[in-house]
Formats: sequence, structure tokens, C-alpha cells
Amino acid sequence: MVSFPRNSYNPLQHIASNHKMTGFMTSITNAELEWNEAGTPVSDQFDDVYFSNVNGLEETRYVFLKQNHLPERWVEHQQRRFVIAETGFGTGLNFLAVWQWFEAFLKDNPEAITKELHFVSFEKYPLNKADLIKAHQAWPELAKYAEQLQTHYPIALPECHRVVLADGAITLDLWFGDIKDCMPNVPTPHEGLVDAWFLDGFAPSKNPEMWNQDLFNGMTKLAKQGCSCATFTAAGFVRRGLIEAGFDMKKVKGFGTKREMIAGALKDKVPYTNIKPWYALSKPTSCDDIAIIGGGIASAALAKTLSRRGKNITLYCEHQQAAGNASGNNQGAIYPLLSEAKANVSRVFGPGLLFARQFINQAAESIEFDHNWCGVNILMWDESSKKKLNRMLEGNFHTDLIQRLSPKQANDKIGLPVDKESVYFPIGGWLSPLQFTQGLIEKLEDTSQVSAHYHHQVTQLEWLEAEQQWQLTIQTPKGEIQTKHNQVVVANGHKFTQFEQTRPVPLTPVKGQVSHIPTTENLSKLKTVLCFDGYLTPKNPNNGHHCIGANYDKTNIDQEFDSEVQQHNGERLHGSLPDQSWTQDVDTSGNLARQGIRSVSRDHLPFVGNVGDLESIKEQYQNLHNFNPQRDAIDDIEPVTSYPNLFCFIGLGSRGLSSTPLLAEVLASQICGDPLPLPADVLEAIHPSRMWVRRLRKGKELTAGWVAEKKANS
Repeated sequence: MVSFPRNSYNPLQHIASNHKMTGFMTSITNAELEWNEAGTPVSDQFDDVYFSNVNGLEETRYVFLKQNHLPERWVEHQQRRFVIAETGFGTGLNFLAVWQWFEAFLKDNPEAITKELHFVSFEKYPLNKADLIKAHQAWPELAKYAEQLQTHYPIALPECHRVVLADGAITLDLWFGDIKDCMPNVPTPHEGLVDAWFLDGFAPSKNPEMWNQDLFNGMTKLAKQGCSCATFTAAGFVRRGLIEAGFDMKKVKGFGTKREMIAGALKDKVPYTNIKPWYALSKPTSCDDIAIIGGGIASAALAKTLSRRGKNITLYCEHQQAAGNASGNNQGAIYPLLSEAKANVSRVFGPGLLFARQFINQAAESIEFDHNWCGVNILMWDESSKKKLNRMLEGNFHTDLIQRLSPKQANDKIGLPVDKESVYFPIGGWLSPLQFTQGLIEKLEDTSQVSAHYHHQVTQLEWLEAEQQWQLTIQTPKGEIQTKHNQVVVANGHKFTQFEQTRPVPLTPVKGQVSHIPTTENLSKLKTVLCFDGYLTPKNPNNGHHCIGANYDKTNIDQEFDSEVQQHNGERLHGSLPDQSWTQDVDTSGNLARQGIRSVSRDHLPFVGNVGDLESIKEQYQNLHNFNPQRDAIDDIEPVTSYPNLFCFIGLGSRGLSSTPLLAEVLASQICGDPLPLPADVLEAIHPSRMWVRRLRKGKELTAGWVAEKKANS
């Protein structure tokens, strides 16, 4: 525990309390292009070509791959993942070229330790997809890679977009926004992230705002010891700036007719991190044995992301089959939870939806499940909803994500008369969580890396210090057993409270009942998911039913059928659209329904990461409210105390379908020590210890009563 003088001003407290990123860019402008006589794209913003008119691909290979000593370094690399960072994604030429070489490397070196390539790139003005496709036509030999990139290329939303390709062998993190804003928010451990820098972008004379000492210093902060660097320019101020930042840079022969370029490596790594100690992440370990407690979509997605990183997963599910609780609905809507653009819910769920589409579409290549990207409409059905949705629209989100529709436009999109304005998510839709979750796990069980055990209820977790393992006590149909695992992830929804280690996490269980109703001639015309004071899905053509729901009940935490709720589910549609006769077709009298229990947090964000030890944190940070960053050294503060090798993935609420795949990537990346796909300050907003830390920083006690009150009021 570190002591600080009392009654000192703490400006960081205010950053945490509003949960927003300062300087956050709310919208991204796509690149404006022209095409010269050679068919090369030229930036209107910078009046410069994206790649050489002659031999652009060969120049990339010479400048960035060969001068970073690739592929030789992949052979020698002693880690599973090799990380390249780039300034200026542009057309993606550098990425496609290095992907091609890495694929060949894997084929020629099956015994190499390095199995995965991670490419991190920054882009202020991303190309739109049509221009990207046109630019890629210049390199036929890269076509098979380009087509995969095009399929999953993100729309222009700010911050990080993860694209996972080649079943995890290739990961692309695209940071959209000004590099001076994005780079400081890339979560960086003390030892750094990057093995090789591609210092690219438009010429320094064309883009002077980027080429400066802040950029070079930022590159050093992200770099690992021995990180290499290469750039096409030989400008003196660039070489001197990189040397000042800590790189040993030399002039080497340039490509083709260019006389010189510069390349080098980081001499001495100075430890740096932008992760605050009270939100510290557990250090990755080399162990491959991980137990996941739970059988829902969180467990399935995490098992997928960890297994393709080479981990061996044992999944324990208390039900007789997967998706026995909140993940077991026949249809679930997929659309993001958005507030104002700067709010952390928007910064999680916006990119979360894009990654969910990618994850779901890739899964559909190997498993079958009902789903439809039909879009989602949220009606402005009363004054309260209109006010709330208007605030959302003020976020200036990209129109590919969210659009305002007039009553006539809404009628056309929905396929039925509503005569109300709506907010439309064109890339949303629905899927069967039941089929999706079960299909994912069944497919994973076909591999040697994932084993699932049903009717296995884990009742106790005990850390065995001498063995450095967790002992799990499990109730099975044959009696009680005990197993041991190196790492454990609690992902069992509202049942997280059965473990003393996770019980204090401030989440509230909420029951929901969704009704299954038969279609009619009118209801079958519904073309999008329709949200009002509830939601109604389009007809599932495979069973002829719609889903309508769902209530929020904090008092009856059971999974029993409720006839009053069943009736009310239908009445809410009638009440939202009293002038529309087609709503009378909704018939819930068949009493077909399903009940599930969600876990929700007060700030609408999940708890993902290392599980904190509440009692130790109370003692450790009892004087944290006295910390003054202008006076006190942050390095003197101990990292938040967490249980060893214990993680949680809980609190997904009612929008888990749109956030779970990305959050699974976040947790898998943390466990494995990979670059993380969310900004550093957003990671703070989903940290499992965040609620406790916020209270301690305000100088308030963490009493048992407060913990209970927080859980009740979530």
C-alpha cells in the first residue's frame, strides 16, 4: 500500500467519472481520390499517390519487408505472434504483401515457433470499399488476400477495428482516426508491443502534420526491445527524429531510382505503459490449460478465440446442453447499444457490431444456424423514445451504421405501416443464439483442443498456491469431483455469484421472458427487426414463428413461465402502435415462451478481465483518493490486486450478441499477451475492478452494504 498526503486534488478522478475519451473523434472522413493516367489512386487531401506508379508492390517488398529483415526474423522469432505496426494503411498494399509472404513462411517452416502475424495500422482517411476494391485490381497476384480483406473491411467508425483472417493466423487492427490521437490510446504493456515498424504514409512534404517528433516518440513507446524500423524517405529530420527517439537509423540504398532510404532498430527499450496501475491487466503466462465455466455464447466465443491461439479448453456447463440460460432463445436481435458518440457504450458496441458480423459470417462458413442481416428499426413511438433516439443521432455516427428514417421510409423498410419516424441500423439483424452457441461448441469439440462437459456444475474455486493451479469442485450426475486447471474464466452469466471470488462484482440478475408467436399473412410482411417498447423479429422461415418480448424483472429471478408477462408482451406492441390494425395479429395465447436471466450493470458495460480481490484492494488503495499525478509518481502505485490466473466474462446484458465476439477477442488477447482491440481508456471502462476503484478514488469506503446496494441498483 502506498500512502499519499490527504486532501490533494486529483484531476484523473474527473476523467474516470465521465467515462469519455478526451479529444475523441466522433466521425471519420473517407479518403477523397482521383485516379491518374497510370491508374494509381491519388489523395485529394494530400495531393500524393498511394503507391508508386511503377512497381509499387516490389517497392513495398524492398522497403518494408526486406529492410525489416523479413522473413528471416520470423524463423528466429521466439514468440507465437509477430507484431508489425504501420503509419498509414492506405490501400492495404503493405498488409497484403506481408500476408502473402507470411503464408509462404508458414508453409515452408511448419516447425517454427511463430504461427501468427498481427498487423496494426493507423489511417486518418480510410478508403471506402469501392475505392479499395478498385485499387486492389493493380495487383492480381494478391487477389485472394485482397478479396478476404474486402469482405471484412470496416465502415468508417473511429478507433480500432479488428479483422481476423486465415482462421486466426492473420490479425489486422485498423485504427481509424488521426494517429496523434490513436497511438497514445493503444494499450501498451511495459515491454512494448511492436516487433517491426513500417513508417509509411504520404511524403513528409505532403503530410507534415504526421511526420514529427511526437510520432517518433510514440513509435518508441509501442516498440519492443530490438524492434526494427524502415521507411522510404531519407529526409534528414526523419532520421534525426528517430535517432532522438531511441532508434539506431542508417541510410541504405533506396528502391529503384531512389538513391537512399533509412532503416534501423531500437537500441534500448525504456519501459512504458499507458495502463494505470489500478486498472492493471494480469501478465500473460505460457500455460495452455484453461477452464471456462459456462455454456452460453460468451463461453462459446471465448473458446473459439482461445483455441485458435493454441490453447486447450475445458468447458464446464451445468445444463444438459449448451445455451441453457440467456443464450438459448430461438431469435435474438443484433444491434448496438449507442449513446452519444463519446460514451464508452458507443465505443464498445459500435466496433462490436462490426466484429460480430465478421465473426458470425465466418462461423456460417462451417456451421448451420438461422440468421438474417435484415436490419433493425427502432421506432420513435412516444416522446420519451423520440428524445432518447434524437440524442443518439446527435453522435454523428456513420450512415452505414445508423440512419434516421421518415415515417414513409420506415414503412418501406419495415414492410408494414408504422407511420412513425425510426432509427435504422442497416447492418443489424437477428440470429438464433441457441443454434449459434451449440453449433460453435459442437464444431470446436471436433478438434483436439476443446472438450465440453455437460451436467457439470462448478460449485467452488480454490487456488492451490504450491501447485499454482485452480482446483474446481464440480457436481456431476455421478457425484462430486475435483479437477485442476492452470487458468479459469468465469463466464456463467448470473451464476457468477456462486463463487466467493466473483460474488462481489456489482451486477444485478434480471429475468426476461420472450414469447414465440405464429406468423400470419400480415406479420410475414415484416422485413426488419422492429423495436418499440419491446421488440418483434421477422418470421423465421424455418419454423414459421416470430419472437416478441422481452420484459425486465428484477424481483422474480427464476425460469418459470409467467402468464401475465406473456399477455403483456403482445400488449406492448398494441400500445406502441395503437392506430395499426396489423398489431392485432400478434397472438401470445399459445403460451409458447422462454425465460432467461441476464446480468446487467449500472453503466451498461460488461465486466471482462482479471478478477480483483476485493478485500485486498480495499486495504491496498485506502489512500488512493490522495494521489495527485502532478506531485506523486504513478509508478509507485502497486498494480491492482487480482486473483492469479482468474478471469471473468460476465454482465453482457441484453445486447450480448453484438458485443460478445469482440469482447472475447479482448479477453483472449489479454490472456495471451496479444495487442488489444479496444482503446486503453475503454479497457478501464470494462475492467472487473472499476466500480470499486472509482469509489476508492473518491475517498469512500467499500462496505458490504455498498456492494449489496450497487448490485441491487444496477
